[in-house]
Amino acid sequence: MKAIVRNETIQRMIEIIEDLKAGKTVKKALDVLLDHPDYVMEFARYGHNVPREVFIDYLNKFWTLCENDIDNPNLKAHHKYYLDLYHNTEEYKDQLADVTVEPSVIAAQAKIAKAGLPDDLGLDEVHIVFTIGIGGSFGYVHGNQVHFDYLQLVKDYDTKTFQSSLAHEMHHVGFSKLITPDKLSQLSLEALFYCYFSGEGLAVKYCNNAEGVLSKAIYDSTKNIGLDPFSWAYLNADFDNGFQRFLTVIKQLRSGAWGQEELMEELRTYWMNPYTETQDKQETPKLKQFRLYSFGNDIWGIIHDAFGKMTVYETLENPQLFPKRYNEAVTSLGFETYKLPLK
Repeated sequence: MKAIVRNETIQRMIEIIEDLKAGKTVKKALDVLLDHPDYVMEFARYGHNVPREVFIDYLNKFWTLCENDIDNPNLKAHHKYYLDLYHNTEEYKDQLADVTVEPSVIAAQAKIAKAGLPDDLGLDEVHIVFTIGIGGSFGYVHGNQVHFDYLQLVKDYDTKTFQSSLAHEMHHVGFSKLITPDKLSQLSLEALFYCYFSGEGLAVKYCNNAEGVLSKAIYDSTKNIGLDPFSWAYLNADFDNGFQRFLTVIKQLRSGAWGQEELMEELRTYWMNPYTETQDKQETPKLKQFRLYSFGNDIWGIIHDAFGKMTVYETLENPQLFPKRYNEAVTSLGFETYKLPLK
């Protein structure tokens, strides 16, 4: 696998922050920087969630803002990292030389990612992109580009946890070859619902050695590596509530009461919700992973635990068979109370 590491925008963004601290005008330099392909990719990935003009407005005054002053959820979640950069610029400059990934590390993490994908699926060229990010995500995939936020890398990640995140994102690159937009467009809404849990669920299963309620860690090494401890404990403790919600969604889809619009709203507001039940939406979200990760790990991961990786991907090829295969898995492993109703 060929891997290309890109990090050239970081130094330029730090210089812009230093100019802002000195009271200098940065409009021209910032416009040039945000036209760089790495930032064009960032804005394309976040879309309407972080528009370019909203980010520019934020960047020109962020050090004067409190979290409660920020309406945009992504900027709010990321705000503490920008403040830390503003007040500790030298620390980030000192660590910039370390922002690279050795070929041996890439090869090792690619091996882990491939172990969680079909044996005949290869990983070709991957671009590993580091920027001072515009939104709340630490890592994500956009096309064949794996992006990491430099600010969170410096503050929150050691070498081991970063490497697990690299494997996780490489898994997404390979997985995207299997579950394409064209394939998703041909599925029933119920089958589509099941598929939405597979991407993040299987990435944490195979690359973060996730331990859930139904699905158990695969490897004897560290469990839940690279996953936020608070978020993962909270989500696992909330599994039964999630399961009842899961059953309700299936019922709504089978009855025809919900269409695609309602399903997408459900995924966005519940399964991808970064807030705990006790949080006000004006607060900074506490969950760094959300239910799509944890519940996906449980419902797809238990199929692996019962029958192995090949059966997982055979089921993904025919996701309408998911309820039957999942029921066989929970029955074989002693979790019959979590069976799904069949049509």
